[in-house]
Amino acid sequence: MRIGAGALIFAALGAGAFAQGTPATCRALAELKFEAVKITAAEHVAPGWAFPKSPFNTFLGPKAEAKSSFCRVALIIDKEIKAEVWLPDIWNRRFEGIGNGGLTGAINYPGMAQAVREGFAAASTDTGHETPEGFFDTSWVAGHPERVENFAYRGHHLMAVNAKKIIAAYYGHEPKKNYFSGCSSGGWQALSEAQRYPEDYDGIVAGAPAINFVRLQSLGFVQAWQARRTPKGDLSAAKLSYVAKAMVAQCDGSDGVRDGFITDPRSCKFDWSKLLCKTGDKPDCLTRAQIARAKTLYGPQTTPRGLKLYPGLPLGVTSAFGPHSIAPGRDPFKDSMMIQALKQKPAWSVARYDPDRDLAPIDKELGGMLNATNPDLSAFKAHGGKLLMYHGWADGLLSPYNTLDYFQAVEAKTPGADNFVRLFMIPSMGHCGGGEGPNGFDSNAAIVSWVETGDAPDEITGYHTDKDGVIGMTRPLCAEPKVAVYKGSGPTDQASSFVCRIPGTPTVSNVPPRRVADSKRTPAKIERVSVPIKR
Repeated sequence: MRIGAGALIFAALGAGAFAQGTPATCRALAELKFEAVKITAAEHVAPGWAFPKSPFNTFLGPKAEAKSSFCRVALIIDKEIKAEVWLPDIWNRRFEGIGNGGLTGAINYPGMAQAVREGFAAASTDTGHETPEGFFDTSWVAGHPERVENFAYRGHHLMAVNAKKIIAAYYGHEPKKNYFSGCSSGGWQALSEAQRYPEDYDGIVAGAPAINFVRLQSLGFVQAWQARRTPKGDLSAAKLSYVAKAMVAQCDGSDGVRDGFITDPRSCKFDWSKLLCKTGDKPDCLTRAQIARAKTLYGPQTTPRGLKLYPGLPLGVTSAFGPHSIAPGRDPFKDSMMIQALKQKPAWSVARYDPDRDLAPIDKELGGMLNATNPDLSAFKAHGGKLLMYHGWADGLLSPYNTLDYFQAVEAKTPGADNFVRLFMIPSMGHCGGGEGPNGFDSNAAIVSWVETGDAPDEITGYHTDKDGVIGMTRPLCAEPKVAVYKGSGPTDQASSFVCRIPGTPTVSNVPPRRVADSKRTPAKIERVSVPIKR
């Protein structure tokens, strides 16, 4: 175990009160003394306790409450990194770190509540700042370079270090296994942990990771630059919607079923010429300039000099940024987090920005801190760690191709990567959820089974849930490079009617037996310990 800023210091109560094997009461945890840590609350919480206000749960209204009883510990690390650790009364002997979203200025209470309901001790952090105006508030950056480093990697690492010590103090022993789960910025945190702190966790789930951060945050810059290069190619929201629908119409059915979405956009050779207006500019077609602009959104984005920019959107998806992100007159530099984080603030404008010239200085100053694209996971592999990655093919916010690029880089860097890292590309799933197809699966069941039994999933059962949480269709989610293909018979809304195979395989008779992670089974397969309520 790493020893650092979270090293435990026994104070007034004496070492014996928190010795290994001697559980503490919940209230007594308030007396714990860590280096550079202040415990601000230690209280037992009953079912129905309402979460504190947070961007993660304000939209949930009455649903934003805990369903299980637990000991809640709140702490501040290094003056302003806030975190909470929740310790369930019935514990499955596991710890789960919970990731964030957006610019991560909030504790993920709903994610913690779900983990506690499944028996995990859970922790989450605001990474050292608050975003009162929502997930993409950048007001915390200016004048605080230490916050950028905390946001990049220190916050969630120090959370893990201190959470484990609090867990050991409360239950009398450390967790048997440690897990981390996050999507979007949480997926970026997940990969940062695997790369920088490979001993923090045994199993990591990284969904739609916001890695390649400099290129991602400069996406608005690039779109403004593209708009300047094709001034007659402006695309309205209606035009973008038309393009996406045309793509689905052309590409749906590549998996053997026409179900209203594209299973794998890589299997479609989209014919742009079918969108060209014969005369003028009409609602149901595109001009040549508009096609040229649209291609910059969906194709590999490079400059004329060959500089690789952020990957394009998958076919059938409209940008979650909306048409305003490429509209003339918009200033993408005004509220950029990266611009505020730079020591020397460039005086860029839409008319002057040149990615061939201007991206390099940002990469040099911030890339090593923010990108989390290091493909060398050898230390994580040596630790025995398992990494489960996933990304939705209908994600209009973060390109799925960015995740594919990273996965392929890991495979190239580490022989036998398949033994500790798997990627699942999910048909029609949007950004971390939603979509017409399978929009959820039990990632905890899959990662726990892999870590604790060695059962590496080739296939996970995905499901579609409606707004009321009712499960409808199911579909196998296949480990890359396999995709789900209809067998030719059986209900098209049932996973049993599909098989995972590598595209181009002429038959399915030679497909090896499947190892399926059942998304409906409980992930808590090892002993749960009932902890007496110690107020």
